Amino acid sequence: MHALVGIWTMDETRREEQDHILNKKIVPLVRSQPGFVSGYWMHDPETGKSHAAIVFDSHSSAVRFRALVESRTQLAARALVTSDILATVEVVADAHHEGGLP
Repeated sequence: MHALVGIWTMDETRREEQDHILNKKIVPLVRSQPGFVSGYWMHDPETGKSHAAIVFDSHSSAVRFRALVESRTQLAARALVTSDILATVEVVADAHHEGGLP
């Protein structure tokens, strides 16, 4: 498995709009990508940074999705979201709660 890991700087004054876009547009788009396994989006209000880890079943699927994300940087900028780090990485281990997420 491989993952796309990203960190973005968010404008906290646009948080409601950004959360709406995330939940109504980005999450469904990610779920529909070939090879998608799982995705996690996190936010640190102290730093205004959002973090994401999107796991795919193959390196090629992760690379294709990274290209899609990179092609949408101007669209993200309109919602005052800028990409700080975007990396395609190999997943070397994972762990899950026995009953799923608590």
